[in-house]
Amino acid sequence: MDIRILVERLSNTRDSAEIESIKNEISMQFSSLSESEKEAVRVEFLKSFDEKIEETKEFLEDVDLKIEMLEISQFISLSQIAKKYFGKSRTWLYQRLYGYNVNGKPAQFTYTERQTLANALKDIAQMAQNTSLKIA
Repeated sequence: MDIRILVERLSNTRDSAEIESIKNEISMQFSSLSESEKEAVRVEFLKSFDEKIEETKEFLEDVDLKIEMLEISQFISLSQIAKKYFGKSRTWLYQRLYGYNVNGKPAQFTYTERQTLANALKDIAQMAQNTSLKIA
């Protein structure tokens, strides 16, 4: 069996006996490789590890955004943000914020849309600050 398949199985199991069995199989297969093959496996493993780290980082950033937008939505209208800054409906904005399926795949912001949302929030913060200065 291919080491990549074993590593994938290892990452998907929680059974301690199966984990040990897979580790032993990986070790046996790895030790039978030539040095150049071992290096190729190491490089491939590190590459896939970097990809998983990047995927996890993007996932966590999305979760943070969702949590923060949920908090903000208690004070400002996401519907108005969607309309004013994107020319879209509240539904459109929620689809992207929460990754709802659209045409069979999760909706997400483009880079430009993320920048537009960031600028919208900056505008709103500036309006709030200007208003607070008038009150004080």
